[in-house]
Amino acid sequence: MMQTIGWVQWLTWGTGVTVFAVVIGLIIRGVLRAAKRPPEQPSAAARVARESQLAPALQAQLAELNQRKDNGEISEAQYEQQRAALLASR
Repeated sequence: MMQTIGWVQWLTWGTGVTVFAVVIGLIIRGVLRAAKRPPEQPSAAARVARESQLAPALQAQLAELNQRKDNGEISEAQYEQQRAALLASR
């Protein structure tokens, strides 16, 4: 004898399918939004360093200095002073 599914089972099945569909929809929406986003642009400092043909050692020092600024170890003013000193010494 075939047993029919009760309303609780239908509700459970329907809820599961709906949640699954919503999750898949959110994933697809996220992928589409990420595809529309413009590619990340390199920093102006990196562009200037490439264009001015700085020595790799100086580029490494500038990158380390920038990292210290980003980590909050030095202020923006200190960063600018130290960066100017590094560029002047080249």
